[in-house]
Order: sequence, then structure tokens, then C-alpha cells
Amino acid sequence: MTRYDDLFDETTPTDSVFADKGALDPLAKPDKIIARDEQERQLATILNGVHEGYLPTTVSIYGPPGTGKTTTTRLVCREFADRTEQVAVEYVNLKECRTLFSAANEILLEVSGERKKAYEGLDGVFASLWEALTEYPEYTILLLDEIDQLAQDSNYDPNDFFYRLLRGEGRLKRGISLSTFLISNELLEVDLRLDSRVQSAMSDEQIFFPPYTEQQLAKLTMPRFRRAFRDCEKILSVKVYSHGLRQAAMRWGDARKTLTLFRHAGETANERELDTITRDCIEVNLEQTDKTATLERITQLPLQHFFVLISITAWTNRRTGEIVQPVTMSQVEDSYAKQSLPDEDSIGVRAMRDIVTDLETMGLIETWIDSRGSDGRVKQVETAFDPEWVKDARPQYIEQSEHLEHPSESE
Repeated sequence: MTRYDDLFDETTPTDSVFADKGALDPLAKPDKIIARDEQERQLATILNGVHEGYLPTTVSIYGPPGTGKTTTTRLVCREFADRTEQVAVEYVNLKECRTLFSAANEILLEVSGERKKAYEGLDGVFASLWEALTEYPEYTILLLDEIDQLAQDSNYDPNDFFYRLLRGEGRLKRGISLSTFLISNELLEVDLRLDSRVQSAMSDEQIFFPPYTEQQLAKLTMPRFRRAFRDCEKILSVKVYSHGLRQAAMRWGDARKTLTLFRHAGETANERELDTITRDCIEVNLEQTDKTATLERITQLPLQHFFVLISITAWTNRRTGEIVQPVTMSQVEDSYAKQSLPDEDSIGVRAMRDIVTDLETMGLIETWIDSRGSDGRVKQVETAFDPEWVKDARPQYIEQSEHLEHPSESE
């Protein structure tokens, strides 16, 4: 025997609380859509427009992570296309696309099976895209997931990309009926800075997926828990289950994070050699799951939102080294001005204040007005989580953003 035999023997689960841990995989495809009846009806109503000769140019599908946007939209659109000969549906996830050219190429790959070389540029990509779509049915629905990952790059800006997609000459010349469903976590336009010609080409249709309530999370998760845990009712008491669901609903309303929380709780019970999952097993994993969820949201922020968040957490106490919270809007503006951003990427004070409002809407920061007597009223800003987490998110954000250099920090 080797030390690895001992290692594997020592880590082999015995008397595990799990029967099928894979049932808690947050990326596993659900058996059916639950608690999204209203959104399914909205999608069906839009899709049935083909029977009246119309599909909107764009449909905005948005809501926080883990609320069923992608799963629901893909399933409803696929089911409709299966029943409607004149409709085709293509799905493209843009999360890993670092540039607008790579995003266009990813769409072309899904539609035609080919990619274009960089020297052919967006002109080459869209020319081939329109040519490929001439072979498609009368209506094509293009589902673009993680659309809020698109940002300005060194060669193209989002306005050029969107205008070609929505109003490109090749598309109009061929009479292609293309409806683009834009799936994103937030309705964010400040960072993309879409101009009036693009906005006028977009439709007004929007479908919002709100966070799941505690009751909805119960419907979503209980079938999974019954498969995942051995003798579920015994291992996961009603009290502990209800506490975990209540915390998950209040903190995230995210089905994926809820499944992850209970999986981690089960693993903690195994590590402690417990026969049941206790309330403490839930509690010790809440902060880590919360941090993971927050870091995921931070790393998915558009460029300017990320830099404003850095500016909110850039001030430190010279004596202790701790991040100062709260800070004033003037301090945020001063920190932002010291960031290493090219002039063409910098934004003004008004746009910065709009982004602060966005970040507050997302639940990432909190703001309030502080009265300072003769000095007037001052807007205060602080993160809704441990500000050190922004530092933890920086390396991953910068690594996945090829055009970024490491931003400087204020004192």
C-alpha cells in the first residue's frame, strides 16, 4: 500500500448524508420549469406574433442570477419552434467572449458552423452571417445570453456591433426577419453607452425575472433534496430546511446558490460525522456562499461599474490599513480620477452617479444623505458586503478583461 491508498481510504465517505449529491448540481437541467408561469406566458405571447406576421427586433430578458432566465427562455422558444415550421431558434452564450469581434464570430459559428479570421473584421463576419441566415426559415430567433458582458474594446464599440446586428445593410437587403432576445442580469446601458440610432432600432419588449421567494424556492428545491439526501425527512428537519430556505430567499432569491448552500451544509455534516444536517451546518456556510455569490456578481459587472466599485473601496486608513467605509461621493470621484483608465474609457461625474444608482439597485452598495450642519448635506456610500471582497475579485476580473491593466489604488 502507498500513502495514496491511505489518503483515499481516509477521505472515502462513510455513513454519508448524501444518496445522490449530483441532484444538487446547480448546473443540472431541471425536469420542468417551476414558478415562472407569468414569464412563460409573456414569452408565448411575443412568440405568437409570428401568426400575425411580426416578431420584435429585440426582447430584453433580465433579472438577477439564478432566477431561471436562460432555462425558461430557451425551453419556451424551443418548444414554440418545434411546433412552428417558419421559426428557427439559435442560442449563443457570450460570457467567454473577450471582444466584440469574438462575440460576432460566436454567433456566426452557431448559425453556420464557421468562424472568420481576425483580418476579415466585423464586415466579414456579418456578411457571412446574413448569407447563412438566408437558408433559415422565415423567422429566426437569436438568444444572446450574458449580453451585458459586451463592452468597448480596442477595435469596435457596442454601438457598431448592435447597429450591424439590428439594422445591418446585408440584413435589410436580404429581408431577413431576425428577432434578438437579449438575456442579462441587469438592464445596464451606461457602460455600453448605446447611442440614439441603436436605441431607436430596439423594441420596448422586456421580461423581468424577479428573485425567487421562499415558497418558490421550496417548490424548486424539495424534489432535488429528496433525491440528494438519504432519508431526507430525517436528515434534513423541517426547522433546518425552513431556516436555510428563509436565509437563501432573503440573501439571494437564487436557486443555484440555494442548492449550493445545502450541498455545502451536507458536506459539513459529513466532515463532523453527524447523522443530520444541523442549523449550524447551514450557518457556517452562509457567509462563504454569500461571498461566492457576491464575487460572481462583481466579476460580471460592466467595466465602468467595476471601476466605480473599486473607487468606493479604494480609501484606506493609513494607520490600520483597513478599508474606510463609508466614503463620500467626492472621495469616490477623486479615487476614480486616479484610476489608470484611457481617456476614451473615462466617464464624467453625471455618468458616475448613474452607475452608483445602478450598483445600489443591484444591492451591491448602500447610500444615504448625511447632514453636516453648515457644511451642507453629503452623500455617503458603502458596500453592502465586506469591502475586502472587491480586492478578492480584482485579479479574476482583470484576467478575464484582456484590454485592462491593473488599476491603481488611492490612499
